[in-house]
Amino acid sequence: MSDSFEFLEDQEPQSYKRPGMSGCSIVGIGCGSVAVFGILVAGIAVWWISATAREFGPDLAMGAMKNGLRELKLPGDQEQRIFARIDEVTQEFKDEKITLEQVLLIFKEIAEGPLMPAGMSLVVERAYLDESGFEEQEKDAARIATRRFTHGTIRQMIPEQQGNSVLDTISSINGEGERSFRHPITDEELRAFVAAAKQAADDADVPEDVPEVNFADEFDKAIDDVLGKQTQ
Repeated sequence: MSDSFEFLEDQEPQSYKRPGMSGCSIVGIGCGSVAVFGILVAGIAVWWISATAREFGPDLAMGAMKNGLRELKLPGDQEQRIFARIDEVTQEFKDEKITLEQVLLIFKEIAEGPLMPAGMSLVVERAYLDESGFEEQEKDAARIATRRFTHGTIRQMIPEQQGNSVLDTISSINGEGERSFRHPITDEELRAFVAAAKQAADDADVPEDVPEVNFADEFDKAIDDVLGKQTQ
């Protein structure tokens, strides 16, 4: 599922221009999480524009990425690892140790890899579940279903078409292929999503107890896959 994402506030499209400027405070972390992936795409354009300005262009692009990633509110150790890796790639590009083409491939790997569905899982939990009228027991069951669905998506256990059908319960895709999440949604709409996510996970035999996504590990892997290094 490689759609780009945005939120629909009160059923009306709302776009984001740059980190912290999207009016996402309405849903707390929700918009920020999704916006990260838009920032990655925007970063690619910055890299292209700054192809002849290795000294300053990379700092602009990677600064935008860091601002977006902060909104994910990841565990401190994961955020630190990701930021350190961003700084490393930035410096290697400045020193002409890696090419612009490699940088673009890194962006592509990140945008199309596990970080996107993992970010989607955070959105569902923090923008929808936390503000829902669910009792705690129902919230806990919904978190398990969402994480199983995310795991199945990342591991390609759930077919793409079925995964998209699950997301269609709380979002829609426009003519440009951008997936827009509705906000707010009713508890019944959220229950429909949870039921569809659980069914998809059940059909794919995704186990009940799945590991949480380590964003830093996935970030490292995306870069290492492009640069041909082994993940430490």
